[in-house]
Amino acid sequence: MYRILLVLGISLVSWLLYYAVWILIDEDIRMDFSKGWPFQPLELFLDYAMFCLFSFMATFYYLRSYDRAERERDRYKLLALENQINPHFVFNNFSTLAELIEVDPQKASKYLMNLSNVYRYALSHLEHDKVSLQDELTYLRQYLQLLGERFGDTICVNITPEVADGQGSVPPAVLQMIVENAIKHNEHTAAHPLNIDIFSDGQNITVRNNKRLVPVPESTQIGIHNIEERYRLLTRKKVKIEDGDDTYSITIPVIIND
Repeated sequence: MYRILLVLGISLVSWLLYYAVWILIDEDIRMDFSKGWPFQPLELFLDYAMFCLFSFMATFYYLRSYDRAERERDRYKLLALENQINPHFVFNNFSTLAELIEVDPQKASKYLMNLSNVYRYALSHLEHDKVSLQDELTYLRQYLQLLGERFGDTICVNITPEVADGQGSVPPAVLQMIVENAIKHNEHTAAHPLNIDIFSDGQNITVRNNKRLVPVPESTQIGIHNIEERYRLLTRKKVKIEDGDDTYSITIPVIIND
């Protein structure tokens, strides 16, 4: 609707300016005004209709070019955000591998084999804007195997059947990044395990963990910002964060496939 009003407004302004300039530069027209109104209603209507046509064509071309440029800009921005995940994932997991090599070479070897499987999966999916929820859960479960080898039973992740059987799409690695964020900021020991629940209301998925914060260097919030930005570029639905006294949760929308 606003585009129609925009075309009509531009046409009206252009039409009035056209006649104003014509009157200013044409002495005969000015003389005709002394005898009466020199323009016929049909002539005025046809001129205005012509201006509407030209304005519509120009506005349509501009808006289409603008929309295309916006989509292209968002595509490159989304690609840049996705490229943040890859180095972040590599750095964290190879740091873990380096630690395991020193303390438990046999465990490090098993970790390396699982890491190669996870990384191969990541490389094949991070190039997409979104992946199916089932693919994302497959990736998350492989990542949780790595966590189990490193931390044992100090981290407990519960995925409800509503999520496990859910449909739709999400940005790639989004659940893994949320789980990783919980692990980074909270204590997880045998005495105080970190419990992470992943559940759904059918339209959104919530990842909630108990809070037992540990001192960490000042967070850059790159992971959370990455998630929020990717959702902003893919859908109008918002990521919701709830930071309570005892729990912390992030709710992400499920993108319904067309």
